[in-house]
Amino acid sequence: MRPVLLFVIAGALVLLSPGAVLAEKSVRSRAQAAASSYKFEDLTITRQVAADGKPISGFVSYFRLNRALPFAPRGKFEGEEEGGQRLFAAYLSVDHVHDEGSTETMGDDASRHCYTEAIEVGAHEHQPRIGELVNVSLVVQGQSRIMARTRVRIRKLGPIVREPDGTSLNLITRPYEKAFGCLKMSS
Repeated sequence: MRPVLLFVIAGALVLLSPGAVLAEKSVRSRAQAAASSYKFEDLTITRQVAADGKPISGFVSYFRLNRALPFAPRGKFEGEEEGGQRLFAAYLSVDHVHDEGSTETMGDDASRHCYTEAIEVGAHEHQPRIGELVNVSLVVQGQSRIMARTRVRIRKLGPIVREPDGTSLNLITRPYEKAFGCLKMSS
């Protein structure tokens, strides 16, 4: 004979079999897993260093996820250009500092789910030192989905490349695009 659990809820006696309790726990754990189904495949938080060796205010994050971020509804963010690039309904928070609407795709291989985000930090806010551990949260549609801890790194500057029109272009994100596998392989 299977044991039965007895509960009193709002003055009523409720009989519950252990199988029902396990099934309810299973449904709850599947819902929690679906809510946090994002994972960082790669994550780097950087601070750019000026020519004099001093770090510049703010961060630039580079990250690759196991799945794509959703887009925000049109007109959600102030300053969004009509007919312009779609903005994501997600952002990174580094030690609770963030800038909504500034997440952008990185690289040319969209299937890799690579993103970058610049986060400006005001003078009154904490500026983590290079090498310091920071807490990073991915916030998707207003809910924190995953958290990670990582060290702040020096932002590597890429090579300067001449465009066909003669202008110079500094490829700042190129090392991360390559390292994270965000570039399509040339055939």
